[in-house]
Amino acid sequence: MEYKKCPICNSPSDNEATNTFSTNCNCLRCGIFEISKSGKIELFKQKDSGKYDDEKKANISGWISENQGSDIILDAEKIKYLMTLKTPTVSEKATFILKYLAKQFPVAGTNIDYDFNKVKDVLSIIQNQSFPESQNDPFMIMFNKNAPNLLPLISVGRIIDAREFNFIREDYLINEKKYISKEQKITPAGWAYLESLRQANPESKNAFVAMWFTPMMEKIYDNFIKKAIIKAGYKPIQIGRKQHNNDINDEIIGEIRSSKFIVADFTGNRGGVYYEAGFAYGLKIEVIYTCKKDWWDKVIKKRVKAELKNKTIEFVKIKEERKVHFDLNHKSFILWKNGDELYKQLLDKINSTIT
Repeated sequence: MEYKKCPICNSPSDNEATNTFSTNCNCLRCGIFEISKSGKIELFKQKDSGKYDDEKKANISGWISENQGSDIILDAEKIKYLMTLKTPTVSEKATFILKYLAKQFPVAGTNIDYDFNKVKDVLSIIQNQSFPESQNDPFMIMFNKNAPNLLPLISVGRIIDAREFNFIREDYLINEKKYISKEQKITPAGWAYLESLRQANPESKNAFVAMWFTPMMEKIYDNFIKKAIIKAGYKPIQIGRKQHNNDINDEIIGEIRSSKFIVADFTGNRGGVYYEAGFAYGLKIEVIYTCKKDWWDKVIKKRVKAELKNKTIEFVKIKEERKVHFDLNHKSFILWKNGDELYKQLLDKINSTIT
């Protein structure tokens, strides 16, 4: 039987071409995403060069899986960026897996009802593209039964192959850390570790907004950011709108400390936004990163007034770099073109990541 293949990981995928030469993919492993014509060309180049190996494939698949709930469009620039993703450590991969299993089996004491012994068989069928001709074939029955459970877990964990998965599950999570028991239950130690990862202020309903204060961005805040936060059930806090008699920096720090999450919009690349996002991140407060597409990675030619050495004022041509700093551009950003786009993606992101 011939399956449509995911362009990222080769797993079975429900692919649908669009009239703009893009393809909408619903992959059994990666999840839902769109890859544009330029993205396909860039991905082919990466594969043809030999740079797109199993490690890159695992990282990119995991990134797509992690960002489900927001519109994922893989164009050429996004593919180039995803190729630079850092491979997680063994500890980080184990944490991804444990968190995913806890989400699927949230009641303590519940058996993890996955057949982990079938990981090697499922990955082997995909790697060799050896799908049996008949749905009644025992291997096809095994694949259809186990792949929907195992492949998303493999993706989230950035797992490269069955050997790595078995090491992380058995040697690390079960034998070393004892976060999972041999009876396939998350142990008290496992639940305690997950509790230690919980974000700060779980009962707070406040959402701090860090942004550039310009008339254009104030309109974006009022009509889209603020409304999305309220629609999701939270209270937006924008320091420019709050009456206070304290030092502004103390007030900002206090509001961030008491928030459940912050929305940091990097349009304008303001230093204050970087500071506020970093401060929240250090406190384990969830940060939702957003940026107008024109400010993500672009060079703008402008004519501005300038005083020359002879003291005359003239218009001169300059190049203005509009780029989010490389320390942050690996984060999952909501890149928006207009307010409606921002509202939809922000609301989806809050609902899917803030619990």
